[in-house]
Parts: sequence; structure tokens; C-alpha cells
Amino acid sequence: MRKIYLLTITLLLLITVSCGPKNGVTERSSAKMPKPSRISSLTEPARPLTIPVGEEVNVQLSTPDTISVDSVQLFLGGELKITFSAKPGEVTGGDLEFSVSTEGETTGKQGLRVRVFFPGGNSENHSQQITLLSDLVPVNYSYRIVNEYAHDPEAYTQGLQYDDGWLYEGTGNYGTSSIRRVDLETGEVSKIRNLDQSLFGEGMTVFGERIYQVTYKSQVGFIYDKSTFEEIQKVYYQNREGWGLTHNGEELIMSDGTHIIYFLDPEMFTINRQIEVYHNEVPAQSLNELEYINGRIWANRYYTDEIVIIDPETGKVEGRINLKGILKRSDRKSTTDVLNGIAWDAERERIFVTGKFWPKLFEIKTDAL
Repeated sequence: MRKIYLLTITLLLLITVSCGPKNGVTERSSAKMPKPSRISSLTEPARPLTIPVGEEVNVQLSTPDTISVDSVQLFLGGELKITFSAKPGEVTGGDLEFSVSTEGETTGKQGLRVRVFFPGGNSENHSQQITLLSDLVPVNYSYRIVNEYAHDPEAYTQGLQYDDGWLYEGTGNYGTSSIRRVDLETGEVSKIRNLDQSLFGEGMTVFGERIYQVTYKSQVGFIYDKSTFEEIQKVYYQNREGWGLTHNGEELIMSDGTHIIYFLDPEMFTINRQIEVYHNEVPAQSLNELEYINGRIWANRYYTDEIVIIDPETGKVEGRINLKGILKRSDRKSTTDVLNGIAWDAERERIFVTGKFWPKLFEIKTDAL
């Protein structure tokens, strides 16, 4: 009798376990509901598109013949470009085609978004990336050397500017970063302020009675009194890295080693806007030291002997100056590094260039001006 009782209990336990929710015998986990399929599809552009500014983007939207479309909105870079609305009683199924103009757009990556509205209030969104190249082929400008001046061969030049008869220079590397006031004729340093050894100095610019300087990876910058070099303010910025620095009289202009240039508020160091720099084939990468000359941004490209001339409104590269060979082989040592440093004397219309650990600074003339 006891054996029968125990057997009964065992069977009951087995039934309970086998019917539990984790076994999936009598209770299955609910399957995920399939996502509803789209009614429409973006058939053109079917993949990311690269075209020159000014060329039209052909857009093709496909819907079943039996489905009517109430309206379509097309956006480029977040701006509404086209609105299409069906007429009352009109059947608009099948293929719809549009052309979006890129005339007047800036260079760089922009999002194309297509929003489709159906009867009953339903809508769908489609998107595709559009990269706009410059529609200009950059002009290749020549140059000639007018004068040569001595330059500290121990200066790892990161920023250079001519102001009120003096050269102001920012230098880099951990342990040797500084800002300097330099006599143009002799190359002698008349005043210097060294950065903390934990900081790698980068671009600098003289803006009014202040000197601004950024650092490499620390995301910190400094504002100094131009006369005394005393620190006025420490500022922090969002850019991942600091490279070149200049200004247009209203905003600071900053590079970060990519093809992007940022325009910053000089008090808060917040980004007001930015441009992507392209020529007619690819982005102009590795933008480094900057100078603002006659309404254009001049930029050294790191690891090249090239200066590019950029429209600050559109991001288009308008010209190039190749300075290869400007520093003679006999003036080079094992430590001599790349071209970096552009300064502009607006009063006498003189351009000065130098490089990292270069023993000379050059005044040049170019047909770019």
C-alpha cells in the first residue's frame, strides 16, 4: 500500500514538472511578432551617393499600384526641399520620381530623407547618405622666396602669427610646449611662457589683446594677455583634439586633424558651426595649422608640403600651393619635421612660412594673392 502511495506522489510530481512553463510542453513562449513590411521603397538612390555640389539627386519612390499616396516630403540636410501632394481622387500608386537640387549647398555629408504619407494618417520614412564634393577644381598656385630668416631649430612649431611687428609662435611636444614672442629679423625669442609638462601645445592665435592657445588631447585651452603672457582664463572645448587655430575677427577657427573646421565662440569656446572641407575628388584630410587671409582660410596639411586655400562658407578648396623643396636638403637634419606654420602681415601683404624644427622661416610671394 505504501509503495502504491509513493508511486502516485512521484507520478504527480513528474506531471507537475513536465507541465511547468519552462518545459514548453503545454505553455510555449510567445513568438515575436514579425515587423510589418513597408508599403513603399526607396529605389533611387539605392546606396550612399557621392556627387559634386550643383548636381541634382534623382529620387525614385516605389509603391504598389493599388496603394495611393497622399503626399511626399523630401529633405536634404534637414531642410525641406520638395513637397508633393496628390490631387483629390488621383491614384498615385506605382513609381514617383523627383529631382532634388544641391545648388548652393555646402560640401560634405548630408542626409537625404523621404517621408511618405498614406490615406488614413500612416507614414513611412526612408533615408540615404549624400556626400557633396566641391564643384571646383583647385587652382595650383606657384610661389617664390622673397626673404629667409633665422628660426629656432628646437621649436616644434604648432601655431604662427604676425601681429604688430612681432611673430607669435606656439610650440608643442610634452615638456617643451610654449607660447613665444619672436623677433622676425633675428629669430630671437623676446618673451616665452611654458606650458605644464603634462600638456602638449597646439595651435595659437592673437585675437585683439589676447592670445588663444589649444592643446592636443587634453581638451583644454588657454587665454593669455598679449602683452604680459599672464593667463587670463582656462577654457574647455568639445573637440576631440586641438590642432590649428586662427580667427576671422569674430570667431575662433579651429582644426582637429581631420577635414572638418570648427568656428568657435571666443568667450565660451562652444562650436557655432562647422564645415567639411572637400575638393573635387575627396575630402582634404589632415588639416593642421591655420591662417585667415583676405576672407579665406589657409591650412597646412599634415605630412604634406601643401597649403590649401578654403572658402569658409562652403568648405570648397579653391587653391593649392605646393612648397616642396622650400627647405633645402642641406638645411635638414634627422630631427627636421614637416612644414607647419603660416603667418600673414596684412599691412605689408607678406606671408611667412616655416616648419617643425626648421632652422629657417621664409617670406614668400604667391600668385594666390
